[in-house]
Amino acid sequence: MNDMPAFILGNSPSLNDENVSLLEPYFTIGINRAFYKIDPTVLFWQDIELWFTEKKKILKLNSIKVSRDIADPMSRFFHYKIKPGAFKIPENPSILHGFGTTGPLAFQFAHALGCNPIVLLGMDCKVRGNSTDFYGKNRHHKPHTLSNCEKGLKWIKNNVTDREIINCSKDNEIFDYQSLESVIQRLGPANAQNRGYWAGRLSC
Repeated sequence: MNDMPAFILGNSPSLNDENVSLLEPYFTIGINRAFYKIDPTVLFWQDIELWFTEKKKILKLNSIKVSRDIADPMSRFFHYKIKPGAFKIPENPSILHGFGTTGPLAFQFAHALGCNPIVLLGMDCKVRGNSTDFYGKNRHHKPHTLSNCEKGLKWIKNNVTDREIINCSKDNEIFDYQSLESVIQRLGPANAQNRGYWAGRLSC
């Protein structure tokens, strides 16, 4: 699993800047409604509202579905539990740490799987005009959402030293910017395993 890159797709408006079709051969973790853009290798969420509002679309995806245990009322998918308290590096992908924002949890998940580098797209905690998300205004967006998101990015920046972290959002003020095209050119041909491989990893 060493040197297997992971691309994490957040929901910030800056995701619209990216040609996400370039990611089709790679291992991708799509947060919440990132599937509007791409059918990711893993669809990752923590809030049950996503299931209630999007379940018909979610069930049609080829993605491996990974949700917080309480966000899958029919118990169909892979689950993780959240330990309260501060964000921290987990020992395995089924126990993650910290509340308030999904991005750092998805990062912990990728880290626990051994992915490196971890590439962030649409993870910048910024709105554009009236758009809270790349698809417009999220009615579940709360006043604390952006501050929690930024707190999570700062935690990654200040505490994770054993992985290369690459930011592909110009709106991200926490990390230096690299274009997605240049990152893919540097990484070379995709070395992603198929979904069956990753599902097997999560079943262990």
